[in-house]
Amino acid sequence: MSIATKSMDADDMRDADWAILDVLREGRANAPLIAEEAGYSSQYVRERLGRLKQDNIVKPLGHGIYEINEGKVPDRNHGE
Repeated sequence: MSIATKSMDADDMRDADWAILDVLREGRANAPLIAEEAGYSSQYVRERLGRLKQDNIVKPLGHGIYEINEGKVPDRNHGE
């Protein structure tokens, strides 16, 4: 039995998710670099990258490198 998860929208995004995306807007990066730039642990960044990847908000390029998928980023101002 599989459990379907709904896609993330702006209300589901955590501060860490936005920080990760801010780093990736500057260019491709791996989890340790994102963690250093965003101020979170590498383990937590990897966890959040997994969730962002699941919803196609970031895409893995191989060797632990990620880039942002701008067309899939939720509107940050949604609901404000």
